[in-house]
Amino acid sequence: MGMYSLFWPLITAFVITVLCVQLLLPLAPRLGLLDIPKGRKQHRGQVPLIGGLSVFSGVSIGLLVADPSSTMHWAFIGCAFIIVLLGALDDALDLSVGIRLLVQTLVAIAMMWLLDLHLAQLGNLFGLGNIELGWFGPPLTVLAVIAAINAFNMTDGIDGLAGSLSVLTMLALSFFMLMWGQPDDALLPLLMIAALLPYLAANLRCFGLPKVFLGDAGSMLIGLMVIWLLLQGSQSAESSFRPVTALWIIAIPLLDMAVIMIRRLRKGQSPFKADREHLHHISLRLGLAPRQALLFILGLAGTAASLGALAEYLLLPESLMLVLFLLLAAAYFMVLSNVWRILSAVRKRRLG
Repeated sequence: MGMYSLFWPLITAFVITVLCVQLLLPLAPRLGLLDIPKGRKQHRGQVPLIGGLSVFSGVSIGLLVADPSSTMHWAFIGCAFIIVLLGALDDALDLSVGIRLLVQTLVAIAMMWLLDLHLAQLGNLFGLGNIELGWFGPPLTVLAVIAAINAFNMTDGIDGLAGSLSVLTMLALSFFMLMWGQPDDALLPLLMIAALLPYLAANLRCFGLPKVFLGDAGSMLIGLMVIWLLLQGSQSAESSFRPVTALWIIAIPLLDMAVIMIRRLRKGQSPFKADREHLHHISLRLGLAPRQALLFILGLAGTAASLGALAEYLLLPESLMLVLFLLLAAAYFMVLSNVWRILSAVRKRRLG
């Protein structure tokens, strides 16, 4: 597929998403897809949770316009449909963690069975050759799928954040795939960008559009697509980037999830317990306005992804990229774990 032939699928994804947002708006109350402000949710009014369904529709029809005979396209649509259905049911019925994890595990198994899409190797992390995973690959793939789906699900806390982080991630993935002359692989991330743009316009109330949210259906879809593309881009015979680069591409969602889960476990809580300790919550409590917090977090994510892309382009040693990422992770953990102490010390120093 050449660059010119990408045009109609991308236009289709954009237009279908726009139409679906408009068609699903009046149906949201009947389907129980309304986000009602309560507890941790502090937005105003009832907001339709139809963004994910609309984005899924746009991407799926865009894939079929591009190539209706592709096994890869149908496999993705099938797996994504299950995840979107799971998310929509969770939005409407508030499913248990166990049910969500079970379905996510089954989708990971389907990815491996249908397309042999799994973690096979971790690259040359220690300078001794590629680390082949063998029998450890499938269980690690299941964990990676669950981690990615929930990492992006956890970012959906302020307007525009999950969608914007997804666009940023898709841009990075598209860059690698197009740079190495793989427009077929770049189709899916580009379709996701085309479908997310009308959603973001509605979510951020641009052009006077009614506000909509992604819902769990949308944030889980993003996580599935991210891990799908990371596996495809780093594990296939014609890989677009090395496995360690994937850590940099999704650094902020990944590290935020890891820090939150470690903190909850240290408190003796379930790692899936909802709270207001994510980076976006902390940014708001530090005094940033929602749009300022959005730009701040996007800046961090964009910087990490750009550093990873630069390191990949320069073919820096994978061991060096891993060490630098671990240093970033340690710094992130220390800052978020001690943010209020740091802030208090800064205030005291200013007053002193």
